[in-house]
Amino acid sequence: MSERKEDLRITSFYVGGMACAFCASTIEKGLSRKGGVKSVKVILESSEVFVRYDQNLVNVETLRKEIEKLGYYVFEKKLNTPYILKDSKRRALNSWIMTILSLLLTLPIMFKLYTLPQYTIYINFIITSLNLFYFALPIQLGALNAIRKGILNEHVLYGVAGISAYILGIFGILNGKFMEFLFISSLLTSLHLTAGWMGSLLTYKAERSLGKVIELRPLMAHLINGIDIPVNQLKSGDVVIVKPGEKIPLDGVVIDGESEVSEAIISGESEPILKKKGDFVIGGSTNGSGYLIVKVTNDYSNSYISRILGLTSVAKESKTRTLSFFDKVVDRVWVPLVLLIAILTFLGWLVYGIIINRALWINGIIDSLLVMTIGYPCAIGFSVPSIGLSLFQKYLDSGVLIKNHNSIEKLKDLKIIVLDKTGTLTFGFPVVKGFHGSYEGLMYAASLERFSSHPIARAIFKYAEERGVSLKDVKDFKEIPGKGVIGIIDNNEVFVGRSENNRITVYRNEEILAEFDVEDSIREGVKEFIQYLKNNAFRVLILSGDKEDKVKEIADNVGINEYYANLSPEGKIRLIEKIRSETNGKILMVGDGINDTAALSLSDISIVTGNGVDISKNVADMILINNNMETLKRIIQKRKILSKAYAINILIALGYNAIGIPLAITGVLTAFVAMNIMILSLLSIFLNAVLARIYA
Repeated sequence: MSERKEDLRITSFYVGGMACAFCASTIEKGLSRKGGVKSVKVILESSEVFVRYDQNLVNVETLRKEIEKLGYYVFEKKLNTPYILKDSKRRALNSWIMTILSLLLTLPIMFKLYTLPQYTIYINFIITSLNLFYFALPIQLGALNAIRKGILNEHVLYGVAGISAYILGIFGILNGKFMEFLFISSLLTSLHLTAGWMGSLLTYKAERSLGKVIELRPLMAHLINGIDIPVNQLKSGDVVIVKPGEKIPLDGVVIDGESEVSEAIISGESEPILKKKGDFVIGGSTNGSGYLIVKVTNDYSNSYISRILGLTSVAKESKTRTLSFFDKVVDRVWVPLVLLIAILTFLGWLVYGIIINRALWINGIIDSLLVMTIGYPCAIGFSVPSIGLSLFQKYLDSGVLIKNHNSIEKLKDLKIIVLDKTGTLTFGFPVVKGFHGSYEGLMYAASLERFSSHPIARAIFKYAEERGVSLKDVKDFKEIPGKGVIGIIDNNEVFVGRSENNRITVYRNEEILAEFDVEDSIREGVKEFIQYLKNNAFRVLILSGDKEDKVKEIADNVGINEYYANLSPEGKIRLIEKIRSETNGKILMVGDGINDTAALSLSDISIVTGNGVDISKNVADMILINNNMETLKRIIQKRKILSKAYAINILIALGYNAIGIPLAITGVLTAFVAMNIMILSLLSIFLNAVLARIYA
């Protein structure tokens, strides 16, 4: 009997310890083999794991334990980075203490520098055992569970290599030949744990630079009866007061009052909208200078913003994960290849022994263990985070926060650039573009507008302030929502408001003194950035929630022929899906508002401007802190060099080990040669990371 639809549930976990697509593949495969699980989707960018499951066969706690069995952390989002960083740092540092002690006990054996008592060999055995099976226990358990589920991943390769070296060390205690490999086992453990620490450090740096996450909606709402309550406790039908400059707590209908409300960050509409009795208002939009009394129509879970957050989760779940170079080479080729070579090495020695009538099976065991030991690319764990940390600091200094270093590799296949309008191509707020009139008119306008919180008023006051205008005393100031401001200056009635020619006009006793051209203007460097994209055959388009005439005006101004206006968040998602079906290239989207969030999640690479809302910053791969399009242009120009840096590091790590494997097969490999291979591969990787920083 098939399961009923109502028995299926979707849950999500925040998972720590995932460094690459390798880890994502492990979790997806591991959970998919659990009875009752219908589908699993891992989103590396946000550390989320979505699981669709039959609640009659499996529960959330069981799923959580399955993830932890694979060697990963399950946590609440707010506990993510500091907890993981602290734990991984502790394990790595303690592991290095064990490794250094093991080295001191190994040196006299390897180089005959000095003599230690015989019992020090057993102390070395205890130290290595502690390192391998205590500090690296979560990794060993994760590797064991992965093997049980038929999954071959980096943890499995480390586990096989570390334990192989450990077994060779035990052989050494028995016959005095391979004791140095106890140290090799400890060294592999420390390197693997340190790589995990580096990955956590990279995430921590990104999270710390992002700063404190602030909900777009206010935390508290003012009920009509004078009581303040948390927004998430509001119910449909509650009546709230929204004061000037505050954010509207939840979706609702105005039942009293008038005020202009800015919905730019919500819907993409660039200009404030006059809201009066009977008008609908969106939770999260910003009230102007008037008081509004709003009757809540949607509770917290059914509000406009919650719907967009739901769309964002769906977009993440439906997004196809791009296999990284690491995933393609290591997950699908290297691990199975090393294990196959180890098996063939054992069989080769066994067959050769039969042919020459000698018992060479012990050679087969030892050399196959050597293959698995040297087959673990000890530097591969450093290959991605070393580049990531290097580029992270370089671009942070340039005004770009790289939250997801995996996105760098995707840039090489970039074909399409999708741009939001309001707040991305434009500033997202009005600025004075022109002034016509007398100094007296400017002085009167600034004197009045300083008392208003309206965006246009702030633009005019800033314009006057920058020009050092003196201010006059104002009496009987009054703001008329949707029209302008009025007051008495020098015994004259002065009014500032929009006139029929769509300019902001200053009247003194009905005499026109001055006019302002106020509009949302294009950011500096945008036209040059668009021209560069067009010259390099990128497909460039605008997706906006603003009115078509305004979108067309900006598109014509910056030289973009393809644009779409009046788009809802769902509309933006549908267009991203349509664009993806038309090409096999990667899509980069740049946005800033909550209405962009779902589309940003669905894009291959997502960039949010520094003025963007925190919700959109959370889903972004990069944040353009300085809002400078020249910086984004440089990243696109350098995309091929940057993406190759990761692949080169992985190939370097694998290349050195490919040299060591033939030596292991033939029994030529020694502990000294193995250590030199490790050291050279590590040095090469860090050198490449430095070069990547220089050329980035």
